[in-house]
Amino acid sequence: MKLKIHIAYIITCMLVNTTFAQKKELSSSNSAKVLIEKMVAKTGNYELLKKLKDVEFTYDFYNPRTKKSDISIERYIFNGEVSWGQYKTHNVFVLPKEKGIVTQYYESTGNSWMTIGNTKITDTRTLLSSDFLRRANYYWFTMMPKLLDKGIVYTQLPNRVHNKINYKIVKIGFDKGVGDVQDDFVLYINPTTFLVDRFLFTVKGSTLGISLMEIEYETVNGYTFMAKRKVIPADWDGNIKGKVLYEQTTTNVKFNNGFKRELLAK
Repeated sequence: MKLKIHIAYIITCMLVNTTFAQKKELSSSNSAKVLIEKMVAKTGNYELLKKLKDVEFTYDFYNPRTKKSDISIERYIFNGEVSWGQYKTHNVFVLPKEKGIVTQYYESTGNSWMTIGNTKITDTRTLLSSDFLRRANYYWFTMMPKLLDKGIVYTQLPNRVHNKINYKIVKIGFDKGVGDVQDDFVLYINPTTFLVDRFLFTVKGSTLGISLMEIEYETVNGYTFMAKRKVIPADWDGNIKGKVLYEQTTTNVKFNNGFKRELLAK
């Protein structure tokens, strides 16, 4: 009789331990980073971008209040993070008081320059602004796969309901010393599509404050990117606090154009 009791006790312990292990495994599978990995599996990862080699597209940065735009042809090389942009229309952030074609260049080595017409810009403040735009524009196009870069901290927050969708919420932070500025992001991951429909963010060192980015996607050559974005003042709970600040549109996307760093860097 005692033997039967001992055996029953052992079996019960085994079942409890197995159940606990299964719950632990399930918890791990629902971790914040795994949600990001699932999202990147939908958009395409950075290895896909490297296979596509480079991209060219038209980028319209529009201010609805002033009804003015910065419109550029953007060219990026993914191996080495080369960012080149040329503006024939520049009425918002890119030398709005100047006339002539503005060209900007930046690569991850730190090599950068800016020209207007045939004149090279030497003003330090203007060059810093140019570098910021080159990095920012490149980041917005590659943001989703780059959320798996090293040095990123993932935190899963309670779900939030918006437009009757029960979103998975992941907060993105950065280890100290990672990146040029340690921005904060709160991502709303659609439980059906696994895409980020919207996210809250700050840009440290900027006067922009907490903003909400609302997103529409397009897919070209297997890569799903943010084709339309609206930037709106908000709070960390996702409540909108004002009118749309900027609308950003990416069109005419073409990959694998044969761009060479040496030619873009000239």
